[in-house]
Order: sequence, then C-alpha cells, then structure tokens
Amino acid sequence: MYAAAHVFFIQGLDISLLKDLSRRLKEAKVQDLVKSLKDMYMDFIVREPAVFTLDDPQKFYTLFSNQDSSEDWTSSASKIGGDLDDIAKQLLCVCVSLALQSQLDEFCKNTNFPPPKDPPMQRGTIIILDRTIDPVSPLLHEFTYQAMVADLLNVEETPSGLKYSYEYTQEDGTTKDQETLLTDQDTVYTSIRHMHIAITTEQLIDDFNKFMSENEGGSGHTSVKSLNDMKNMIANLPQFQEMKTKFSAHMTIASDCMTEFREQTLEAIGLLEQNMACGETPDKTVPKHLVDDLLPILDDPYTTPTIKARLIMLWFATCDKVDPEQLELLLAHARLDKQHKDAIDNMSYLGVQLSKSASKQGEKSSRWHRKKRESVAATPQDDVPFDLSRYVPVVKRVAEGHIKETIDQSLFPFLRVARPEDLRRDSSHSPKEGLQLRVYKTQWHKKSITKNAGPKPASGPPVIIFIAGGMTYSEMRSAYELAQTHDRDVYIGSTHIITPDGFVEALSDLTKAPPAPEPVVPRYTSNIHHLAPNATRTAPASPVPSRSSKNSKK
Repeated sequence: MYAAAHVFFIQGLDISLLKDLSRRLKEAKVQDLVKSLKDMYMDFIVREPAVFTLDDPQKFYTLFSNQDSSEDWTSSASKIGGDLDDIAKQLLCVCVSLALQSQLDEFCKNTNFPPPKDPPMQRGTIIILDRTIDPVSPLLHEFTYQAMVADLLNVEETPSGLKYSYEYTQEDGTTKDQETLLTDQDTVYTSIRHMHIAITTEQLIDDFNKFMSENEGGSGHTSVKSLNDMKNMIANLPQFQEMKTKFSAHMTIASDCMTEFREQTLEAIGLLEQNMACGETPDKTVPKHLVDDLLPILDDPYTTPTIKARLIMLWFATCDKVDPEQLELLLAHARLDKQHKDAIDNMSYLGVQLSKSASKQGEKSSRWHRKKRESVAATPQDDVPFDLSRYVPVVKRVAEGHIKETIDQSLFPFLRVARPEDLRRDSSHSPKEGLQLRVYKTQWHKKSITKNAGPKPASGPPVIIFIAGGMTYSEMRSAYELAQTHDRDVYIGSTHIITPDGFVEALSDLTKAPPAPEPVVPRYTSNIHHLAPNATRTAPASPVPSRSSKNSKK
C-alpha cells in the first residue's frame, strides 16, 4: 500500500464534483492521505508549436451525423449539447495553458486567479468555426511536403507526429527496414514541412551543403547539386551519423511522395481540382467544360475510388447549381461502390446542396453557408508560382479578415466584444471592402517561410482558431503563415486532424450506427484492499490501447 496519494486532473474539475469528492474522502476517513489535489489543464495534445488537437475524431459523427428518426429531438440536442460542453472544457484547458485566463469569466471567479500583469496582456481572440465553413479544403490534394506525406504515404498518426516506415538500400547493397518520426526535434523536417514539393528537393540540397560547410570534417567536400550526389556523399560520412540519418530519411520520403505523384497522375488531377476550387484556370479564365474534363479521369481504372469521389464532391461543392443529370453522368463513369456514394450524399450534412430539387430548408442552409464562405474577401496576389497550389483555405481568410478588421461581423459575430483599448478599429467599425473569395491567391514566400519552428514574437493580441469537426494540414500551415505575415501569435486546433481519405471515410459513416467509443484506460480488475499478504498484484486485463490510427494505403 502507498503511504499517500497525489491526485491531478487533466481537466479543470467542476466545483460540485470537487465538493462531492471531498465529502466521500471524509466519509471514508482517508482525506489526510490525499496530499495533493490539483487541476492541470492538460486535456489536449500539442502537435506542433502552433497546433493542438483534442484527439477526438468521433466528435465529427456527433456534430454532423444524421440523427436517428426514432430518437426525439430533445434527446439528440442533449447529446450534442453534452459534446459541445466537453469541447468547451477542453478549450478552457488550451486557454489556461496559453495564459489567457482573463478571457474566461467563469475561470476569473477562481480565488486563486493570478494577479494582473504589468504591462497588461493584450486581450486575445478565439475564433470558433466548424467543418461547414470550408468543405473544399479537406478534398483537395495539397502539395506541400507535410501534407503530401500524410495524404499519399502509408503513415501512422501519433501524438508526437507522423511515423513512416520505409525500406532503404545500405552501402553493401542489402536492404533494411527503417522507421522515422517527423517531429519538431527534426530540424530538417521543420525547415521543409510547409514547402511546396517542387522546391523541397532544392531546399534539402541547400541545407545539406550548408551543414557540410559549417561542420569540421565536412568542409573539404564539394557542394552537391542533386539528390544522387547527396546520396553518394552521405554514404561516405560515418562521422555525421545523426544528420546522415535525417537527410537520408527525407530524401527517401520526398522521393516516395514524387513516385505517388507520378503514378497517380496528380499533376492533371490537382490542376483540375484547383480550377474547380478557385473558379478559374491559371490564366484567369472561367472553366466552362468541367464535366468533360472530369470524365476521362473518372473513366480511368487506375484512378482510385476515393479520388473519384473527392473529384465529384469538389465539383458540386463548387458549382453554383448542380444539374442532377450531370451528376448522374459523373457517377455512372466513376462506378463507385456504396461507401463512396454515401460519402457523396452525406456532403449535404455540411451545408452543400446536391441538387436543384433539394428542400427549401436545405437550399436556405446551403446559401447561408456559401454566403459565409464568400463573405471573406481578400486581396489577390499576382505572385503565384505554383498552379497546383492556388486555393487558400477559408479558415485562413477568416482569421486574416479578423486581424485586418475586414471580417463581416453580421456573419462572424463576437460573443464578447473586446474593450475599446484592446481594439484597433476604424471609427466606422465597418468591414473594409474586399474582392471575391475565389480569386484570392496564396503567395509562396520561398525564403521567409523556410523555417517553421514556431510563430514570430507577437506584435499584437494572440489569435486562437478552433475548428470543430477536424482540421486539414493546409489549415495548420495557414497558422504559421498568418503568424509570419502579421507578427502575431496564432494557434490553431481542432477535435482532430483530417486527411482527404479520412474525411471521405468519415463522411460515408455519417448515416451509419454511431461508432463505439475507444477505451482510454482499461477496466481495473484487481482489488488492492483485499489482497492476501503474500499475494502478487496482477496487471490490468489488457494493455492501454494506442490512441493513434493508421492511414490506409490507397
């Protein structure tokens, strides 16, 4: 038996539960054995310096699924309300960990609330969105390094980052299995994770040459000019084993990504995706024959069913009006199974209207969601070096609209208006005029965003973006870009991180029975109070299961 106990709660404990716990401890006459009883506010996972997740993908089903018609509305609303309350409590943990307690009135009532700072901290903003704000981003192929790894390769999601297993050839010609974990401790990874794949190879070579020139023993080597030169030089550098392993891993990963890019003909597919998402071609003309452009790809037996479903969903998600006959034509050429057809149908739960014959309520909901997305205007950029990366996530535009004070507050209202001294507003307090949503272009800063170790020092109040229902890797990247551009602390989080394939799978499950919750801690089967003096304590019946899930290979 232990002499005493220290009890820590990862989430803030409700005052009523605390009183009940204290009462029970007193009744059991063991209150003196509890030496510590503290709230830790740690009920979330920090994935990156600017990224956090609640690690709860089941919330997507709860928030957007088709409720059982036999279940009364009150019961359904109660379940959703309970899940939203859970999310709110976890967001409280995030805010407390970022020292933003002053934003939360209930927490301010705590008698142990920290004293005010001098100078006072600027009042931050939490932007709370859900997946309906942008149903397009999760469907697109993203061609930055980190996103390509998550989308195209058979990786495993872990709380620390992406884990990738691969096979490489050793110096003697034999092959060996290797495993690498992509985390912020890997400086090579953080320097390229948000880079377009077209310049990732160039950056790897530059970083390698820089490393060799700065380290004793490597300065005598000539600069490498290709990945093949780099591979040959790495084989002859036994003294730099750690960096050799890192560079070798990322050379392999980049090569594997490009192999998938070529084999899946993603250049043609990605260009068509961007034309649909942006509403224009790279030469700024409106695409007029999207259905004709889609048919050859849907007919191709080498195009995976998931990519076909993604293309069809992109088509009607970006159309002003969907022609049912054209939709039937696309489905006939795609020859999809029931699972992928269900995913297409279930896009309606995200506010996407599938046909002209949709109900008036559904049409009204679709118009409202479209109005919110199109209200976020921004200035187009002429410098768009990559035709496959023109679309900018709506989440980024919303956050940027808030920072620039151009956001339409009738569509994105404040729940609690900040104090005047914390705002930098015009005297009119009205949104500034902007351009149409679809012609907004991203600007790739080839030099300034190569190092993504975290946000720059803040010159204004912090911004926290939370997306209920999943966030994409492109949206995660957007937080770093906003911090870089506006010199602000920008954090982004969600119930979970989604990949395009995972998003399609989750959509297909919305009309099925609710998934069973994954156990976090197995049931304890022993009783420490009734063990014989010489008895051996047994371990729980089963080990703690992993909370990570593995993406399936296309």
